[in-house]
Amino acid sequence: MTIVSKTPLNARDFAEQLYKAVDSLNADAVGAFLSPDVRFQLGNFNEIVGYAAVVDANAAFFKSISAMSHTLKDSWAFEDTVICTGEVHYIRHDKSTLQIPFSAVLKLEDVLIFDYQVYVDVSPL
Repeated sequence: MTIVSKTPLNARDFAEQLYKAVDSLNADAVGAFLSPDVRFQLGNFNEIVGYAAVVDANAAFFKSISAMSHTLKDSWAFEDTVICTGEVHYIRHDKSTLQIPFSAVLKLEDVLIFDYQVYVDVSPL
């Protein structure tokens, strides 16, 4: 379900495009969605602020796994915020797998994420 909003893209399309970039394990591709002053919070890790720091953190995380894929379940937009839920499937370097639920709150400005909050428990990785 998508709620009409001020966001120029619909919530589902935006989330699918973002997670396609994430699943490519290409931090620069993820960076194309981020504002210069982005704030990123993954689970209970400390927040990271600033484009370069967030891209670098994503690159480091991507090196810790072999692959990942997101399956979106629901997505909504309200004003300039996209919210989505789904499952993320990880493949570790030892080829073992893990599938866990996630949700994300993406606050946008000029179609770029300036506040990126991901609710997921990656501790089993």
